[in-house]
Amino acid sequence: MVEGEPGRWDAVTETLLAYAARADHVSRTIGPALLAGTWVISDRFNDSTYAYQGVGRGLDRETIRRIDSAVLDDFQPDLTLILDLDVAVGLKRANARPGAENRFEKFGADFHEKLRQAFQDIARRSPDRCRVIDASGSEEQVAEAILTAVSRRFEL
Repeated sequence: MVEGEPGRWDAVTETLLAYAARADHVSRTIGPALLAGTWVISDRFNDSTYAYQGVGRGLDRETIRRIDSAVLDDFQPDLTLILDLDVAVGLKRANARPGAENRFEKFGADFHEKLRQAFQDIARRSPDRCRVIDASGSEEQVAEAILTAVSRRFEL
């Protein structure tokens, strides 16, 4: 889903692909780990679908909510960290990474500004679960901010 040209799939297809992968990940990895008492860190979850396919691609929130409810039974992370960064800086960083996962970067700056606003809105809607991390600093500064947010939420 993260490779290829922007028009490769429509928003509904992207959403269904994301939830198929997510359902498999929850059943094979996340669920068993949680049952064993292990902490789980996941890069992207359902908030990303609300931002990317919802706000970014125009799929209505209720359609995503229904799919989420049917596939994951409203399963949510205990803590969501949203790394916030100026769009131009974020795209520059993303495009400097090696690898082929650049489909969403091809959507351009306006798309990514919508995503940034969507994630900030998600954080405002779910202040008990979400923490916004300023990602403009050094790797060490961002890591420290993440550790602080996690330690405030959980006993370490």
